[in-house]
Amino acid sequence: MIHISKVHKQGSAPANEDAYVENLERKLFAVIDGATGVGGLSGKIAAETMQHRLNTGNVADSFISLIQQGNTDLAERTKLELGQEINAIPKEKRSTCGMAAIQIHEIYMEYAQSGDCMIFVKYRDGGIQALSYDHVMRLDEKALSDLYESISGRIGADVSEEAFQKVYQEEKERIIPALAANRRKLNTVQGYSIMDGTAAAMDFLSYGRIPLQQVEKVLLLTDGMQIYGVDGDTWGETAMYAMEYGIERLLSYVVQQEASDISLQRYPRFKHADDKTGILLEYSDEEKEIIKNTK
Repeated sequence: MIHISKVHKQGSAPANEDAYVENLERKLFAVIDGATGVGGLSGKIAAETMQHRLNTGNVADSFISLIQQGNTDLAERTKLELGQEINAIPKEKRSTCGMAAIQIHEIYMEYAQSGDCMIFVKYRDGGIQALSYDHVMRLDEKALSDLYESISGRIGADVSEEAFQKVYQEEKERIIPALAANRRKLNTVQGYSIMDGTAAAMDFLSYGRIPLQQVEKVLLLTDGMQIYGVDGDTWGETAMYAMEYGIERLLSYVVQQEASDISLQRYPRFKHADDKTGILLEYSDEEKEIIKNTK
């Protein structure tokens, strides 16, 4: 048996743009992080479009084929919403989604990733392997650094919470062009991969397969589940915490961090709380033995 844990929590925005898939028939699981265009379509459209395809697609279709169909569905849905072909819509205005998806087979696992969702595997000897890389983080960190540098240039360290919030909102408006510029780098070698309904989304999708020998746990996370305040490998520390204590504890920890920093001064970020989704698969001892003895 495989034990499945999942968490799904809306952040501080009016809508939850995260989604998840728990398709037990296909043993297909995914976490999906929608991203709203800068002055454009809601990310909820992309997340739910991909979720629907992965949940309801033809069982005869391959794992990658389902993802490709979901991407095509998104192009069609976008055309319905805006009346334009996807390539005619500026990149920064599209509804997009990152994704971390897996399909479990008898002796191997397929995986696919885009955006800033992440996939980790823990082995029985304690080793943890990242099957994905977050290319979005470096762009976000630069914009976030510029935002807080501008804020610090206007106020002192002992400023009141109210004064900080006023300056924060003013400076956040000023970095919108930088955020839009980052979005225009999607699905390019200078930027990051994302599902946006174009053919380029499949070109930049990370995917592959690994054997299941000695695999103990598989972890899927959206970026809202990252632990704050980590000096160094943020994703690595987050994965270690989830593997050790479970994703429910991880969720509680991150939520507590956000609650302790309502003014956004201790943990720099673009909003009080991001949407949070995670799935943790844990193999039972019996299942591990079956995989071990399968040739």
